[in-house]
Amino acid sequence: MKQDHNIRVVMFDLGNVLVDLGDVGEMHAMLNTQGEESEVWRQWLRSPAVAAFDSGRMTFDAFADALLEEVESDTDKHTFMQAFKAWPRGLYAGALDLVDQVKPEYHRAILSNTNAAHWPRLMGEMGLAGHFHHYFASHQLGLVKPDRAVYEDVVKRLGVAPQAILFIDDNQLNIDAATALGIHAHRVKGVTEARQILTQYQVLAT
Repeated sequence: MKQDHNIRVVMFDLGNVLVDLGDVGEMHAMLNTQGEESEVWRQWLRSPAVAAFDSGRMTFDAFADALLEEVESDTDKHTFMQAFKAWPRGLYAGALDLVDQVKPEYHRAILSNTNAAHWPRLMGEMGLAGHFHHYFASHQLGLVKPDRAVYEDVVKRLGVAPQAILFIDDNQLNIDAATALGIHAHRVKGVTEARQILTQYQVLAT
């Protein structure tokens, strides 16, 4: 793949791209969700409670009540809230090095479905603050992936054409929605796969 000179923005998802979410089995065991990992994530993205929390329309406390009721789980609410808050384990090894290796002529951005329980940990404890030009967090935008509206909003805020954005995400639903708008979107999992795509587009400094 040759360098696309129209690319101006390199945009990262967080979970399972830069941030290690660990084994989702423990969380989903509490929520009675079943199936292959891709199906579990599909159920997660389609959950009304998750959408409300990730779009900032619901408090953490209310989210815990709503989700546990939604999946008919008998897990203790406090136990669930503690486990959920601790869910993101930390950055993958080399994650910040990869971000910082993006050539300075490219605008760096985050687009992530996240929430008020995880965002402070991501920015502070994990040190993501200060490494990007734009931070598009779903709970602050009031919009969630894979809704087309979130991509349209991000494109407008960035002030570029969709074709000027290179986006990497771990979920195919999010990739399909971005691609439909004209964004260069690729599914990856982890830093190694992310590096492969960014290298193909020649946006990394050597």
